[in-house]
Amino acid sequence: MRIAYIVPSLVNKGPVVVVNTIVKNLIGKVALVDVYFFDDDLLPFPCATFKIDMNISFDFDDYDIIHSHGYRPDKYVNKWRKKIKKAKTISTIHSDIAQDLKFSYNRIVSLIFTPLWLYYLRNNDAVTVISKKLEKTYHKNFKKLYCIYNGVDIDLNESNSELKIINEISKLKSRGEIIIGTYASITKIKGIDQMINLLNFRDDVSLVVFGEGNEKKALINQAMKLGLSDRVLFFPYVKSPYSYISLFDVYAMPSRSEGFGLALVEAALTKAAIVCSDIEVFHEIFNEEQVSFFKLEDPKSLSSAVDCSILAGKEKGLNAYNHAMNFFSGEIMASNYIKLYQLLLN
Repeated sequence: MRIAYIVPSLVNKGPVVVVNTIVKNLIGKVALVDVYFFDDDLLPFPCATFKIDMNISFDFDDYDIIHSHGYRPDKYVNKWRKKIKKAKTISTIHSDIAQDLKFSYNRIVSLIFTPLWLYYLRNNDAVTVISKKLEKTYHKNFKKLYCIYNGVDIDLNESNSELKIINEISKLKSRGEIIIGTYASITKIKGIDQMINLLNFRDDVSLVVFGEGNEKKALINQAMKLGLSDRVLFFPYVKSPYSYISLFDVYAMPSRSEGFGLALVEAALTKAAIVCSDIEVFHEIFNEEQVSFFKLEDPKSLSSAVDCSILAGKEKGLNAYNHAMNFFSGEIMASNYIKLYQLLLN
């Protein structure tokens, strides 16, 4: 089997990380894997990678499977569809497109680009989603729609921690406060503003945030306005943010919407005490014996979830770890995709 993946860029973010994990788990199991991208060659892949241009096609029929991830890759495949004679095409939807565009940009962008994106996907041989929640959202749009959960591989033995960051977090811990940590591409949809509001609600908690995004400045201003700057540490993007989770008392994922929750699974694989919003997809992948849920926009509920995670964190952390290992590994995800590819080819 010869497979080509098309991604927007080679950066260490969501869908690209997923593709990187798939590729790592396919090497040696299929004849060929290549990755095509448009910009930002930053994340190393264990296979050949090729930079492409929207206005220039490659030879799609060199492959059995063309698997696209993201708006530009889906647009690219649709644009050159007439050149694809033999290869089977598949795309993965990684989020609720309408919600993602609304929170990342605005309502107008969502109204314009959601139907356009779905239009690009209409002629694929198959479309996959990464949760049952998304399957319910898109089941009327596509005849051949499949759910394949994301898989996560992390290496806790790989040391990417920076001493400066460790020292700053350690200073915060030395004050005896509960340290809550989170990392994300910082947009409104990630809900990190709720964590800062929690600090305003109780004075025994501090917050550590890793990441970049268009909402970061607003979060810094929110902390300053509330007089909480000395209890919130903001760090830039780091390569393996999960390597710092051991410094937290609680890992939090307060998202308002998610397609899956890669960082949530990463945290589970560190056996962390986890607090997360009670959105449908998080209930789909974990239960109350594994994580502590809170109601969105409810500081009291969030505070209770933090206390619960502190009391039962070790037990829940181990339960979440075992569940993640059994259902959300990179090997399981890659195996499920191979089965789907074989189904399409047969």
